[in-house]
Amino acid sequence: MPGDLLLVPFVAGVLVTSVLALAGAGLFLRGSVWQALALGQWAAAGGVLASILHWPVLPVALAVAAAVMALLQRIPERERLPLAIFLAGLAAVTLLAANFAQASLAAAAWAEGQLYFASPNELWAVGALGAVSLLLWPGLRRIWLHAQTAPDVPATPPSGPWLRLTEIAWLVAAIVLGTMVLGLPAALATMLLPAWGAAYPARNLTSLLLWSQALAQAGFLIAWGLSLALDQPFAPVLVLVNMGLALGARLVAVRG
Repeated sequence: MPGDLLLVPFVAGVLVTSVLALAGAGLFLRGSVWQALALGQWAAAGGVLASILHWPVLPVALAVAAAVMALLQRIPERERLPLAIFLAGLAAVTLLAANFAQASLAAAAWAEGQLYFASPNELWAVGALGAVSLLLWPGLRRIWLHAQTAPDVPATPPSGPWLRLTEIAWLVAAIVLGTMVLGLPAALATMLLPAWGAAYPARNLTSLLLWSQALAQAGFLIAWGLSLALDQPFAPVLVLVNMGLALGARLVAVRG
């Protein structure tokens, strides 16, 4: 593939990696990492359903993921319910793929990711989400500081309901767009593994965010180079690289 054709996918990948790393740090701080599994899987289910109905993919995926997030917010269960919803989404995608030829192709695309085929429209969408993330950063920081407890005392006063709703909407958009561009396994690995690895050397919120970004971007760049050089699919290479970096960060922090 010519180098100029890879510029748009590369920039889109760098931007969406930054947003997903930020979202992953927020989910880690709030103890809501299981939500990422459920939202990502149902975003894929929405995308597969849209391909069957010949509807716009991104709006349908966003709507389905938003409905799942609304359900998760109504029931205070951080692990078992999100896991059950994730499994239900996996079953839904499998059944759709088994009964519709178009769904089978769409399910493979959502699993493997479409990074190499990212269009300028997707680049603009990721860029807009990145800009919104910068604007929302002060409010997100306030929410995540309040989510930290030491041991049970909130670090900051609670945020207002509108700010909380804005954070939820931002998380849904980040997970859906990240899953659409990178694929479900790679998006989850970009959200969860750098934040997990960053938790060991980090000493405060700013340190956690910087370490998460550093590990996520390093993982993306290494996986990008390896997958192209070895002619391998990008998503599984990214998962393995991020796993190695997270384990390496943990090992270095423990020994230090």
